[in-house]
Amino acid sequence: MVLLSLHGLPAAQIAVLLDCHSATVRRWISGFNDEGLAGLTDRPRSGRPRLGGRQLTSRITALLARPGPWTLPRIRRYLGWPQVSPRTLYRRVQLVAIWRRPKLTARGDPDHDQVVAGIAARLIALPRRAVVLAKDETHLNLLPHVRASWTLRGARPQVLTRALTARSPCWARSRQPPAPRCTG
Repeated sequence: MVLLSLHGLPAAQIAVLLDCHSATVRRWISGFNDEGLAGLTDRPRSGRPRLGGRQLTSRITALLARPGPWTLPRIRRYLGWPQVSPRTLYRRVQLVAIWRRPKLTARGDPDHDQVVAGIAARLIALPRRAVVLAKDETHLNLLPHVRASWTLRGARPQVLTRALTARSPCWARSRQPPAPRCTG
């Protein structure tokens, strides 16, 4: 509309060409004349504001970035029981996440080459005809029971296994004996 007006066409002729009312053409042209390109953007419309406020979606995104099985009741509880219906919460979660079951894939030890090199060095250093006893460090039931969960769009879900938990500082702290107390 604005470009046609700049080429000298009257508002009535632009309205006929674009199949709209001439008042609409005049409103867009006057908006451009008053504010430039900023006058061509849509204005906020009247109506009821979104339920849950503007920060609900960002809070959901931050929550789902944490690993864990996220279901709608659990999300609702961790958000502090927001004053929205379960259906509204579902729609908000659906904006940023998808419901899926993570796929578990067996991966090797990232330090495999270093471990093998260390074992080989120790074996070479042993005297001839030495007896070597080996312990298998495989763990049964290492992979957890995995169920469907909400996962952020574009992100791979992180599934905590016992091996991951054993390496975390929280697990290590909880396994330490309590500090001695002084009495008396």
